[in-house]
Amino acid sequence: MNTQKQKHIEDILKSHSLKKTSARIEMLKIFLNYDYALSAKEIISHMKVSHDRVTIYRTLGAFEEHGILHKASEDSHGIRYAMCSHECPEEVHSDEHVHLICENCSQTYCLEDIKIPKIKVLEKFLAQKINYTINGVCNACLSSLKTTNG
Repeated sequence: MNTQKQKHIEDILKSHSLKKTSARIEMLKIFLNYDYALSAKEIISHMKVSHDRVTIYRTLGAFEEHGILHKASEDSHGIRYAMCSHECPEEVHSDEHVHLICENCSQTYCLEDIKIPKIKVLEKFLAQKINYTINGVCNACLSSLKTTNG
């Protein structure tokens, strides 16, 4: 791993008051290599060092709690996690943007430029989380479909 990426990972952990552990460092390295959300199963398959499932799920929980990751989607493949943007500090952790789930490859992408509008909920309800999900085809799949159909 190059020193710039290593420093970036260390800065993320330090800014969120988390200790540097091999599992945390490796997991962040994996997330930084992908532009789509990952499930725990996918993370485990990409890890070079074997970590037990408890460590993986505790690390995911700690990252979510500290505003490093957010749950991007949940489907038959499980929960998929994505890196939070820099504007998502721990105290006001929020993932108020749209997610696109590709119907071809099943990957989930954060569309951070598309913000979820403020929605007024009736007084007798308490909205705790609002999701906007678009089902469609991602750029990679769209490109391969164009090449195949030619």
